[in-house]
Amino acid sequence: MTKFKLFLLLFICTQVCVGQQLVLTGTLLGAAKQDTVEMNESYNGNYWKKNSVYLHPDALGNFHLSYPCHTAKFVLLVYKENRQWLLLSPGRPLHININAGRSRQMFSFSGKAKTENDLIQKLKLTDVLTLPFIKELKLKDSYAHWSVDSVISIKLPVIKHSLDSARQVVYQAGVPLNLKKIIAAELRYFYANAVSQNLGGLLNNAENRIGFNTHFIDTVLSDFTVPTEDELNISMNANLYLDSYFRFKLWKTIYVYGTDNNRGHADSLFENNTGVTFKELANDPDRNNEVYLFSTRLGGLLPRYAWEKHLTNLLSDFCMSGQLQSAAKLLNFIKAHCASRQYITASEKMFAPLKKAREQYAGNLNIKIRPDYRDISSLKMLLAPYKGKIVFIDMWGTWCPHCIEDMAFEPALKDRLKGRDIVFLYIASDEDKDDEVWRDFIFVNNLTGEHVRRTADQIASLWNELGIADSDQAYPHYFIFDRSGNIMVDNAKRPGDGDALYFQLETALNKTP
Repeated sequence: MTKFKLFLLLFICTQVCVGQQLVLTGTLLGAAKQDTVEMNESYNGNYWKKNSVYLHPDALGNFHLSYPCHTAKFVLLVYKENRQWLLLSPGRPLHININAGRSRQMFSFSGKAKTENDLIQKLKLTDVLTLPFIKELKLKDSYAHWSVDSVISIKLPVIKHSLDSARQVVYQAGVPLNLKKIIAAELRYFYANAVSQNLGGLLNNAENRIGFNTHFIDTVLSDFTVPTEDELNISMNANLYLDSYFRFKLWKTIYVYGTDNNRGHADSLFENNTGVTFKELANDPDRNNEVYLFSTRLGGLLPRYAWEKHLTNLLSDFCMSGQLQSAAKLLNFIKAHCASRQYITASEKMFAPLKKAREQYAGNLNIKIRPDYRDISSLKMLLAPYKGKIVFIDMWGTWCPHCIEDMAFEPALKDRLKGRDIVFLYIASDEDKDDEVWRDFIFVNNLTGEHVRRTADQIASLWNELGIADSDQAYPHYFIFDRSGNIMVDNAKRPGDGDALYFQLETALNKTP
């Protein structure tokens, strides 16, 4: 082979490899030297901070990221709490400029993928709260107080017209047709989530219970059908809506069963719709874990491909939230019942880091489970070992999604306070039967600090000692105690509030005893 032919072959191979990658470059302008750019790749549309990578710009503010992928992919860019969905696709590199000095229009694009990302930015697909009909829900006399039938007959047509208008903007844009379809699907399910979650969440109340179950659910499922397999493989909002779609189908099925006075007819209809009898479901050994139970037993509520994707989406959340036992059980179920090799492979890939983390952090001496946690009977006993130190208490539970979300911000907080006289004390509200679940969670998530577990009865008395009214006993809840064991702050800022909590702790540390 001549040198020219060899060079040509290498050039062609290089171009093919580049074409199979999703390439993102960027420049961070006017930022502090230590600032990073967060890139989050989600499997099911949910944001988990632990699933992010942090890019460190060079001296000129430049950064680079590439994904070996044959298909388009949505990734979330986060910079100082500003978020922007990006659409990356093979052969269409994207460059993003981040102007740290701007509060508005912080992000701008260039490169082949500029047009589609300008379009996504224009559509404001990052937050449903930007949609006019969602903003209206907060107004004093908004349609949130209407009857279900009025919302369906008056407001939903306006919402659908708004969606149609936005869809026209997509199809008039100068981007390739395949990308138009991807963005149109993202837009459609963006609206679907706003209607099902935000609007639906307000309408699903005692006053509207019948109308919600008999009219609203059917209308939403008719207007926004189950996402296709291709949509679920790319669209983040389609995956989020799949969860809402499943829950709506579940609620409707259970409502119909519960309101049917003909037990024989109700039992027959329930079994036809779900594939199991209601009695089997009620007596199932997994009934204490309803999310797992409904998702694994009621696959008949979804098309086969959608059910398998729903299972892997749930597994992703189990893995991201450090629920080792639930994740292991669901993985085995997926391997036994799913036909899609793609989903089985994805599930195994998700679970591997979870198991590895449990083994890796089991010997971390900075994770301390109090040996006396079963015997602690008072707040005084709880705080006795920490006299002379500031104590930050995190009241949480392994079952609490918001607790888990906030924990992702704690490592950075601990780094800022490293070497100071402060104790991070975690008090979990979990029952004795979940002791191993609690321990697994702590080690899987490398949750450094002191740990205590209380049952529901035990933690009720602790809340009372802390002086928190029943109406304010919500999870997560944070306290700051001074060096003498007295409460300084009985409702401290959350770790996700960043500097606000840090300054509260700094104030406590700097206070003269």
